[in-house]
Amino acid sequence: MLTPEDVLNVQFAPTKFRDGYDQDAVDDFLDRVVATLRAAQTGVPAAAPVTAADVEAVRFSSTRFREGYDQEQVDALLDRVRESLRHGSAVSDAPPATPATFDAPPPPAPATTPGLIEPPRGWLQRLLGR
Repeated sequence: MLTPEDVLNVQFAPTKFRDGYDQDAVDDFLDRVVATLRAAQTGVPAAAPVTAADVEAVRFSSTRFREGYDQEQVDALLDRVRESLRHGSAVSDAPPATPATFDAPPPPAPATTPGLIEPPRGWLQRLLGR
């Protein structure tokens, strides 16, 4: 199973004098992949989840004579992401499930413990509400 940390820890070899993928475009898409994988772990829906179809359809602009990411390495990671999404270890192409609801916290404990006698208060303490 592919985890968000797996995607975050990937380092692609830079390219300069051969074709590579635009680094900003790849980074932006992988940010969405990380959010999708985290949503699958936590159960909290992602704002713009990535599906296996999105991974297949994504196209990055090429770079030449400026630094980019190695295309084969990016494609290999995208293959792993697509397979992970297809096999249900993350979100599927189905609409997101409703988020979990939580019960309200229990009421606070009473200020005094039942059965104990309060110490006597003088008129000044009663007047000031202490």
